[in-house]
Amino acid sequence: MLRSAPFEELVHSRLAQYRAARIVRATAHTVRNVTEGGELHCTTPDGRLLTLRGRYVFDSRPLQILPPARTVLRQHFRGWFVRTHAPCFDPAVADLMDFRVPQPRHGLAFGYVLPLASDRALVEYTEFSRTPLATAAYEAALRHYTEDVLRLGALTVESAEQGVIPMTDARFPRTTGQGVFRIGAAGGATRPATGYTFAAVQRQSRAIAAALRDRGAVVPRPHGRRALAMDAVVLRALDTGRIDGPRFFTDLFRSIPMERLLRFLDGRTTPWEELGIGLRTPLGPMLRTVAELPFLPRRPPPAADITVRTEGSR
Repeated sequence: MLRSAPFEELVHSRLAQYRAARIVRATAHTVRNVTEGGELHCTTPDGRLLTLRGRYVFDSRPLQILPPARTVLRQHFRGWFVRTHAPCFDPAVADLMDFRVPQPRHGLAFGYVLPLASDRALVEYTEFSRTPLATAAYEAALRHYTEDVLRLGALTVESAEQGVIPMTDARFPRTTGQGVFRIGAAGGATRPATGYTFAAVQRQSRAIAAALRDRGAVVPRPHGRRALAMDAVVLRALDTGRIDGPRFFTDLFRSIPMERLLRFLDGRTTPWEELGIGLRTPLGPMLRTVAELPFLPRRPPPAADITVRTEGSR
């Protein structure tokens, strides 16, 4: 787990070493392409209007409308930062996908436990489905998971986080003008079948910096074509119910070496490794989905919600 505040402090400490770097805090309302590059219209914290111009503008603001897609699921979750009255956790072990929770009719659900100490952890309830839940439903699911599944006993919820991440095979445009580029989740950096974003954003940022230095193409694709094609198949198979989500992921983790599977989830495997992983999936449903996808139209989703993790005290 990487907290946003320490990460921001690290970035600012690095930027402070360079006199040419300047940090401006403002809310960006509109970004448009102009002859000399890009132009931003912003409002500063004290209410002043501010216009910024640059040869390049990298826009990571969440999209209000997702691009047309064949499949759109949401990874939606709520997590508790808990402190238990007795030691309950092994700080060396994290539970990534615990399927011992009631499964929804559509999609899949799992628990997630990241220990911070023997008596402290982030405990989350997550669903892959079409529609997010109300907060009360997440709270009920977390109570069931902590009390009936994990059997943590008496505990204190110190804070909470909640969010929604689109999982979609939409094609995200990387540019909105000659000097305006979309990056991060808004530019398609979220891995469609897993919701993983952070590692892809770091790779994309390094590639952009190298391109600016070498005067090459500015914004590369955040994910390769093979990874996106495989994710489109998995999303469609989950969305149609052709594969059982908990069994699908459990079988992958059982039959594939962990290091290789994590590289696959991060989009860093070779074609031969991917073929081996594919042969360990339900071949009938997956091949049927592969044959179907080219004939499915891409339609605008009913609503867009690219939401970063949010924390609040409880």
